[in-house]
Amino acid sequence: MAQTQQCPLASVIECLPAAMWRKMPGARFVEIMQAVAGWQTPVTLLIHSADAILEFTGPLPAGEIGHGFYNLRGGNGLHGHLRHQNCAAIYLLERPFMGKATASLNFCNPAGEAMFKIFAGRDAGGNLLAEQLAALRALAHRHEDDA
Repeated sequence: MAQTQQCPLASVIECLPAAMWRKMPGARFVEIMQAVAGWQTPVTLLIHSADAILEFTGPLPAGEIGHGFYNLRGGNGLHGHLRHQNCAAIYLLERPFMGKATASLNFCNPAGEAMFKIFAGRDAGGNLLAEQLAALRALAHRHEDDA
């Protein structure tokens, strides 16, 4: 949608009904990434460009800041370096997609474009993992309490 309308992802998210999204400051990047890594249950991390959509499904590895990056210390196939300081906003987005409920954290840079997304995992029946959904909502609610 954002590409079709030639606008940033953040603008599209903020046009959705308010009940579908919660915005958190990018300054919470490390806190949120470490919280998700602490779940030790599978999530799907998605990164896309004009030419590819890459997905990794598994527990998010722990990370730490070093040399200007948030460094993922993977032992399960996922590792890399994220420019945490470029994160301007993190959106918890809950919406239907292809007939199923989805919940994701959308990390956006200052231009409102997606850095990457983390989707809540699913059980064997294809339903969102209840404990992950509750944890995502708790992260977003914690920000509302601080505001």
